[in-house]
Amino acid sequence: MSRGSASGPDDAQAQGAAPGLHGAVQPHGLLLVVHGPRLRIVQASTSAAALLQRPLDSLLLASVHELGGDLGPRLAALLAPGPLPALQPLRCTVGDGAQAQPFEGSVQPTAGGALVLELEPLQPPAGAVPTVERPAAELLRRLGDAVQRFSEAPSVPALAHAAARAVQGLVGHDRVVVSELDADGQAHVVAASHEPLHASPPAVGDALEPGSIAAREALLRQRLHLIVDVDARPARLLPELPPGHGDLCEGAHGRLHGPTARQAQHLRDGGVAATLTAALVCEGRLWGHISCRHGQPRNVGHGTRAAIELLAEAFGTRVLALQNYARAQVMTEVRRLEQQLLDATAVDGDWQAALLRRQHTLLEPLAASGALLCHDGQTLACGRVPAGVARQALLQWLQAQPAGTAPVHCAVLEATHPARRDGVCGVLAVRLSQTRPDALLWLRPEHAQGGVARPWSRDDLALAAAFGAALADLMLQVNAVRLLIAESQLAQLRAAVAGAPHAAIVIDAAQQACYANPAFHRLLGGHGQTPSGLDTLCLCFTDPALARRILGQVRAEQRPWRGPLALRRADGSVLPVTVRADPVPASEHTLLGTIFIFEDLSDARRAEAARARLDAALARTRRSARAAEAQALLGALLANAGLAAMDITEGGQPAAVPPLLDAVEASTARAAALLARIEQPGHGAPD
Repeated sequence: MSRGSASGPDDAQAQGAAPGLHGAVQPHGLLLVVHGPRLRIVQASTSAAALLQRPLDSLLLASVHELGGDLGPRLAALLAPGPLPALQPLRCTVGDGAQAQPFEGSVQPTAGGALVLELEPLQPPAGAVPTVERPAAELLRRLGDAVQRFSEAPSVPALAHAAARAVQGLVGHDRVVVSELDADGQAHVVAASHEPLHASPPAVGDALEPGSIAAREALLRQRLHLIVDVDARPARLLPELPPGHGDLCEGAHGRLHGPTARQAQHLRDGGVAATLTAALVCEGRLWGHISCRHGQPRNVGHGTRAAIELLAEAFGTRVLALQNYARAQVMTEVRRLEQQLLDATAVDGDWQAALLRRQHTLLEPLAASGALLCHDGQTLACGRVPAGVARQALLQWLQAQPAGTAPVHCAVLEATHPARRDGVCGVLAVRLSQTRPDALLWLRPEHAQGGVARPWSRDDLALAAAFGAALADLMLQVNAVRLLIAESQLAQLRAAVAGAPHAAIVIDAAQQACYANPAFHRLLGGHGQTPSGLDTLCLCFTDPALARRILGQVRAEQRPWRGPLALRRADGSVLPVTVRADPVPASEHTLLGTIFIFEDLSDARRAEAARARLDAALARTRRSARAAEAQALLGALLANAGLAAMDITEGGQPAAVPPLLDAVEASTARAAALLARIEQPGHGAPD
């Protein structure tokens, strides 16, 4: 399928406005807007009359307590602690005696202080759109198989293919597409599954039409949205604007919101009668979505919906693990290069050429065709890169971008840019200095289908930032070596070392020259005098004798050392740090000096505490009582979460680990809650 014929989340709601109170409600459910302490109905969908079996006039201005069943008490219980902070699931009955009907849906607050209730009958009336619902035992079996495949997926594309097959097996829609959002919110197909008799889905790599920011925010809140029948006549909201309430309903986004006329026609043109969209959330943000299409009207039962949401949670957890594993692999390769580049610097002082000779390390992780390294007023290249005027134009393009530490990127250079004539279309760059034009740029050619380059994903940006940070650290080490070798360049190199974010001290062999950068003084909590040598440096530690013995041994044996010590800060507090001591040999038997680099371990300690909290939470979940048929699925979910925690802990930066582990904990708790919902009586079709 061509790029122009693909479409975004749900193919309708991604292109238009987010679900909300725009006057059209899908008729398979009902919507009530209630307001005030008595929870009076100030707005209702016309479908409420048929589903509640009472005239619409009798609903307006009535209290929900007058509807019978337990709707009123359940709402009162939700509001007892105070105003509702966000959307909440709701399961209730409406009606008295034999007329009582079970409903499931949600309640959410609006900016105007009202509550929006959206309910769907658990037992659809005769003649309703066919509903896909699986027995609870089958849901548990399918979920267990899918979670196991997720845990075994070695890459995001493999994971996406497993998700597409699993969801299609659950809902039976003609087409299921798994898409990822890039850094600009553009959706790109990662995997697709479709029935052989139907037209092919978008090809992997195709760009989907961009959805609005509001649509993405709504999907992040609702997590799952259906269009049951695109040809169904929508129920209207009456009155169209509650009298006397102004913007009462502003900010509401509904699960029952139907497509606009333009969106409905777009779906009909594509032969689509029903859709389902599930949000894929990773680290609390919308990573992508699963979009299902069907050629006939189709509803999806609440048990099956919960199963799809559970799969989406497991998907997000596995993506988190895969992303951090990939980052760890890149960082391992970068660390392996560090010593090689330091050796190259000691021999000929040229670490840049040594780096670019290993071009696979630069190009392969980011699927780039070429790279440019700008440092010390020189520009070196590897791979397929432009030269002359085109290369200079690329550097000028980077200098024209807003200043900052975040990676700079674009998927399509202007058609008139000189680099386009050399086949360069996409650029990703990280700045290596805040004061000089040092930078590393990756280049991509036009996509095989022409026009644009393969977009830079969030993973690409994260890897580029990690690579840039590692290279900045490497540059600090190299510049420290050059500081000892090239006395004539002392002023320039001192500025480079001073601007580095890592704390460091350089001491020559005779201890006549000692330099500590500002980051080291910040680490100590003040701007005191620079240590004059090893003896005064050792006094900065809580155990000077131990530090003196270790650092003296490094100098004596001329062997690198790395280990934990503790600094005594200016205010008397103790700061745990990792000290890396690298002796720099001048010749076979003499020492030029020693480089000390300090890493604050506070974040690492917080990461350990976060891991302990996660382990405790997983243990509590494991001890919770479960039906026998759900034990295998619960074990798979916990194993999936444990694997993610291990990959995050081993591969993430310490400062980023706690929020990532918190995300795994929250996702696991949500998955456990969804599992509990699936096990509740009333979910799933009879076995």
